[in-house]
Amino acid sequence: MFRSTTKAWLILPALVLLAACGKDKEPPGTPGGGSPEDAVRASLELIRDGRFDMYWQHALPPADFATLRADWTHRDAAQAPVDPQDRTRFDTMVKRFTEPDAEKKLFADLRPTLVRFDRDYKDQMPLISGVGQSMALSAIDQDKDLSASQKRQLRDVVNVVLPWTQTVAWNDQVKAKQAIAIAVDTARNAHLSTPEALHALDFQASMATYSTAWLGLKKLLDVYGLSLDKSINDATIDTLENSGASAHVKITYTVLDKAISTDTTLVLLDGRWYDSDLLQEVRAEHARLAAPAPATSTPAPAGTAATPAAPVADARTR
Repeated sequence: MFRSTTKAWLILPALVLLAACGKDKEPPGTPGGGSPEDAVRASLELIRDGRFDMYWQHALPPADFATLRADWTHRDAAQAPVDPQDRTRFDTMVKRFTEPDAEKKLFADLRPTLVRFDRDYKDQMPLISGVGQSMALSAIDQDKDLSASQKRQLRDVVNVVLPWTQTVAWNDQVKAKQAIAIAVDTARNAHLSTPEALHALDFQASMATYSTAWLGLKKLLDVYGLSLDKSINDATIDTLENSGASAHVKITYTVLDKAISTDTTLVLLDGRWYDSDLLQEVRAEHARLAAPAPATSTPAPAGTAATPAAPVADARTR
């Protein structure tokens, strides 16, 4: 995924918790929403179900969605070649999780650690969790690409999930076998080969790979008692302000029975509602990809999808 939308994907594990049950729905992938609440609900339910191709089709106006698809294979063009050590680690990981009898081999490697857990690791979990929590919060604070609202939401999630890790029975061998089986099945279904091949996937193939990884992660979390679907079912979505051109929406959900709130601004374009921040990020990334080489200074043509529409820019005030 290209650079500016990477931040959107980083916060997807938090955003996917924010849907709510509702009334009759439009066909999946219908661009925008008929109301701010419908737009948020549909986006998050599509993410929840791993239907990322339809998510993008819904989350963007048709012209911007077409631009996103066209830009997809160019997103990594400027990146440096894959480091040989990174390629070796990737190849080793793929082989271990996809070879015959991978489940048995991985569990055999892990079992001694599980047996030693109570003696060597259990008492250290508060320290390990605390260090991880501190590092995660520091990384969030220093990230210049996240909005204040996104940082607040991520901090809340970290402050709930990291303490939870201290309560999990990580030495449970039955759960470990279930988790390994899910990880192996996910790796096989993702059809991973090389880092270069992964970067070269077209839009549709990338969405299928993301879906496989996301659904596998959800199943793995379920094994240890963290249900994203429960959070989705308990969530509420409320419109705090609606000027007719933009709307400020609050979403309240629970993670491990702890209430967390976040907010977003949506804009009305051609009678449909879209997330302002996400739309600006996609358009900014298109502008970056479409920009001429540094040796030239010719500006991008006016009026293209790379130029944010006025309502989008005006709406992003938080």
